[in-house]
Amino acid sequence: MKKQIIRTIGLGMALGLTVAVTQSAVAQQGKGNANRQATESGEEQEVREKNQNAKGNKVHQKNSKLEEKQERVQRDRAQTQGKKGHQQHDEAENGNAYGQDKGDMSGREFGQNRAADARMTGEERKARLETTVDEGDSKVKEAKDRIAKAKNDLEKNRKSGKITDTELDERRAAIERAENAVRVLEEWVKAGRARLQQ
Repeated sequence: MKKQIIRTIGLGMALGLTVAVTQSAVAQQGKGNANRQATESGEEQEVREKNQNAKGNKVHQKNSKLEEKQERVQRDRAQTQGKKGHQQHDEAENGNAYGQDKGDMSGREFGQNRAADARMTGEERKARLETTVDEGDSKVKEAKDRIAKAKNDLEKNRKSGKITDTELDERRAAIERAENAVRVLEEWVKAGRARLQQ
Protein backbone atom coordinates (compact mmCIF):
# COMPACT_ATOMS: atom_id res chain seq x y z
CA MET A 1 0.00 0.00 0.00
CA LYS A 2 2.77 2.42 0.96
CA LYS A 3 4.74 1.47 -2.15
CA GLN A 4 1.77 2.27 -4.35
CA ILE A 5 1.32 5.64 -2.68
CA ILE A 6 5.00 6.46 -3.07
CA ARG A 7 4.92 5.31 -6.71
CA THR A 8 1.82 7.42 -7.39
CA ILE A 9 3.40 10.49 -5.78
CA GLY A 10 6.61 9.91 -7.75
CA LEU A 11 4.72 9.58 -11.03
CA GLY A 12 2.72 12.70 -10.24
CA MET A 13 5.88 14.66 -9.52
CA ALA A 14 7.54 13.34 -12.68
CA LEU A 15 4.50 14.29 -14.73
CA GLY A 16 4.43 17.72 -13.11
CA LEU A 17 8.12 18.29 -13.85
CA THR A 18 7.68 17.08 -17.40
CA VAL A 19 4.81 19.45 -17.98
CA ALA A 20 6.70 22.35 -16.43
CA VAL A 21 9.82 21.66 -18.51
CA THR A 22 7.74 21.21 -21.65
CA GLN A 23 5.91 24.49 -21.07
CA SER A 24 9.16 26.36 -20.55
CA ALA A 25 10.64 24.81 -23.69
CA VAL A 26 7.58 25.74 -25.70
CA ALA A 27 7.72 29.27 -24.35
CA GLN A 28 11.35 29.56 -25.49
CA GLN A 29 10.61 28.34 -28.97
CA GLY A 30 8.20 31.14 -29.55
CA LYS A 31 4.99 31.59 -31.42
CA GLY A 32 5.50 28.71 -33.78
CA ASN A 33 4.78 26.29 -31.00
CA ALA A 34 1.75 28.13 -29.60
CA ASN A 35 -0.62 25.51 -31.05
CA ARG A 36 1.30 22.74 -29.32
CA GLN A 37 1.18 24.68 -26.04
CA ALA A 38 -2.55 25.16 -26.40
CA THR A 39 -3.07 21.41 -26.91
CA GLU A 40 -0.88 20.56 -23.92
CA SER A 41 -2.70 23.04 -21.69
CA GLY A 42 -5.95 21.57 -23.07
CA GLU A 43 -4.75 18.12 -21.99
CA GLU A 44 -3.98 19.44 -18.54
CA GLN A 45 -7.38 21.03 -18.42
CA GLU A 46 -8.99 17.73 -19.44
CA VAL A 47 -7.12 15.92 -16.66
CA ARG A 48 -8.28 18.49 -14.13
CA GLU A 49 -11.86 18.20 -15.35
CA LYS A 50 -11.72 14.41 -15.13
CA ASN A 51 -10.43 14.62 -11.56
CA GLN A 52 -13.16 17.08 -10.62
CA ASN A 53 -15.77 14.92 -12.32
CA ALA A 54 -14.51 11.85 -10.45
CA LYS A 55 -14.78 13.70 -7.13
CA GLY A 56 -18.19 15.00 -8.09
CA ASN A 57 -19.31 11.50 -9.06
CA LYS A 58 -18.28 10.12 -5.66
CA VAL A 59 -20.21 12.85 -3.88
CA HIS A 60 -23.15 12.31 -6.21
CA GLN A 61 -23.07 8.55 -5.52
CA LYS A 62 -23.08 9.13 -1.76
CA ASN A 63 -25.96 11.58 -2.08
CA SER A 64 -27.92 9.23 -4.30
CA LYS A 65 -27.42 6.35 -1.85
CA LEU A 66 -28.64 8.55 0.99
CA GLU A 67 -31.65 9.61 -1.04
CA GLU A 68 -32.43 5.98 -1.93
CA LYS A 69 -32.24 4.99 1.72
CA GLN A 70 -34.52 7.85 2.76
CA GLU A 71 -36.99 6.91 0.02
CA ARG A 72 -36.95 3.26 1.20
CA VAL A 73 -37.60 4.31 4.79
CA GLN A 74 -40.46 6.56 3.70
CA ARG A 75 -41.94 3.78 1.56
CA ASP A 76 -41.73 1.32 4.48
CA ARG A 77 -43.40 3.82 6.81
CA ALA A 78 -46.13 4.47 4.28
CA GLN A 79 -46.72 0.73 3.85
CA THR A 80 -46.93 0.09 7.60
CA GLN A 81 -49.24 3.07 8.06
CA GLY A 82 -51.35 1.82 5.18
CA LYS A 83 -51.61 -1.61 6.81
CA LYS A 84 -52.54 -0.07 10.16
CA GLY A 85 -55.16 2.10 8.53
CA HIS A 86 -56.56 -0.92 6.70
CA GLN A 87 -56.70 -2.93 9.93
CA GLN A 88 -58.44 -0.09 11.73
CA HIS A 89 -60.95 0.14 8.93
CA ASP A 90 -61.64 -3.62 9.15
CA GLU A 91 -62.06 -3.42 12.91
CA ALA A 92 -64.51 -0.56 12.53
CA GLU A 93 -66.61 -2.65 10.18
CA ASN A 94 -66.57 -5.77 12.37
CA GLY A 95 -66.83 -3.96 15.67
CA ASN A 96 -64.79 -4.75 18.71
CA ALA A 97 -66.74 -3.03 21.47
CA TYR A 98 -69.16 -4.75 23.80
CA GLY A 99 -72.73 -4.38 22.63
CA GLN A 100 -71.86 -4.10 18.95
CA ASP A 101 -73.82 -7.27 18.21
CA LYS A 102 -76.44 -7.65 20.93
CA GLY A 103 -79.05 -9.34 18.82
CA ASP A 104 -82.68 -8.72 19.82
CA MET A 105 -81.79 -7.33 23.25
CA SER A 106 -82.08 -3.67 24.10
CA GLY A 107 -79.10 -1.78 25.43
CA ARG A 108 -80.35 -2.00 29.00
CA GLU A 109 -81.01 -5.75 28.77
CA PHE A 110 -77.60 -6.32 27.26
CA GLY A 111 -75.90 -4.29 30.02
CA GLN A 112 -77.81 -6.17 32.73
CA ASN A 113 -76.82 -9.48 31.16
CA ARG A 114 -73.14 -8.45 31.01
CA ALA A 115 -73.22 -7.32 34.64
CA ALA A 116 -74.69 -10.66 35.71
CA ASP A 117 -71.98 -12.50 33.82
CA ALA A 118 -69.33 -10.36 35.50
CA ARG A 119 -70.79 -11.08 38.95
CA MET A 120 -70.82 -14.82 38.19
CA THR A 121 -67.23 -14.66 37.03
CA GLY A 122 -66.23 -12.85 40.22
CA GLU A 123 -68.03 -15.38 42.38
CA GLU A 124 -66.42 -18.26 40.49
CA ARG A 125 -62.97 -16.73 41.02
CA LYS A 126 -63.68 -16.26 44.70
CA ALA A 127 -64.83 -19.89 45.02
CA ARG A 128 -61.71 -21.13 43.26
CA LEU A 129 -59.53 -18.99 45.53
CA GLU A 130 -61.26 -20.41 48.61
CA THR A 131 -60.66 -23.99 47.49
CA THR A 132 -57.04 -23.18 46.62
CA VAL A 133 -56.48 -21.59 50.03
CA ASP A 134 -58.05 -24.57 51.80
CA GLU A 135 -55.92 -27.01 49.80
CA GLY A 136 -52.84 -24.92 50.55
CA ASP A 137 -53.65 -24.99 54.27
CA SER A 138 -53.95 -28.75 54.29
CA LYS A 139 -50.69 -29.10 52.35
CA VAL A 140 -48.89 -26.81 54.80
CA LYS A 141 -50.13 -28.86 57.78
CA GLU A 142 -49.21 -32.11 56.08
CA ALA A 143 -45.75 -30.84 55.17
CA LYS A 144 -45.09 -29.57 58.69
CA ASP A 145 -46.06 -32.98 60.11
CA ARG A 146 -43.74 -34.75 57.65
CA ILE A 147 -40.88 -32.38 58.49
CA ALA A 148 -41.37 -32.93 62.24
CA LYS A 149 -41.37 -36.71 61.70
CA ALA A 150 -38.22 -36.48 59.54
CA LYS A 151 -36.46 -34.44 62.23
CA ASN A 152 -37.41 -37.01 64.92
CA ASP A 153 -36.24 -39.92 62.77
CA LEU A 154 -32.99 -38.11 62.00
CA GLU A 155 -32.36 -37.45 65.69
CA LYS A 156 -33.05 -41.12 66.60
CA ASN A 157 -30.69 -42.34 63.87
CA ARG A 158 -28.00 -39.90 65.00
CA LYS A 159 -28.24 -41.07 68.63
CA SER A 160 -28.20 -44.74 67.67
CA GLY A 161 -25.24 -44.20 65.34
CA LYS A 162 -26.95 -45.66 62.26
CA ILE A 163 -26.07 -42.60 60.18
CA THR A 164 -22.73 -41.00 59.32
CA ASP A 165 -21.93 -37.33 59.75
CA THR A 166 -22.05 -36.62 56.01
CA GLU A 167 -25.46 -38.28 55.68
CA LEU A 168 -26.63 -36.34 58.72
CA ASP A 169 -25.57 -33.04 57.10
CA GLU A 170 -27.21 -33.95 53.81
CA ARG A 171 -30.52 -34.84 55.47
CA ARG A 172 -30.46 -31.70 57.61
CA ALA A 173 -29.92 -29.62 54.43
CA ALA A 174 -32.85 -31.39 52.76
CA ILE A 175 -35.06 -30.74 55.79
CA GLU A 176 -34.02 -27.06 55.75
CA ARG A 177 -34.96 -26.76 52.06
CA ALA A 178 -38.34 -28.36 52.77
CA GLU A 179 -38.95 -25.94 55.66
CA ASN A 180 -38.17 -22.98 53.38
CA ALA A 181 -40.61 -24.28 50.76
CA VAL A 182 -43.30 -24.67 53.43
CA ARG A 183 -42.70 -21.08 54.59
CA VAL A 184 -43.18 -19.80 51.04
CA LEU A 185 -46.38 -21.82 50.64
CA GLU A 186 -47.62 -20.53 53.99
CA GLU A 187 -47.07 -16.92 52.85
CA TRP A 188 -49.03 -17.61 49.67
CA VAL A 189 -51.90 -19.03 51.71
CA LYS A 190 -51.89 -15.96 53.97
CA ALA A 191 -51.98 -13.66 50.96
CA GLY A 192 -54.90 -15.65 49.53
CA ARG A 193 -56.81 -15.39 52.82
CA ALA A 194 -56.23 -11.64 52.82
CA ARG A 195 -57.69 -11.38 49.32
CA LEU A 196 -60.73 -13.39 50.38
CA GLN A 197 -61.43 -11.02 53.26
CA GLN A 198 -61.42 -7.97 51.01
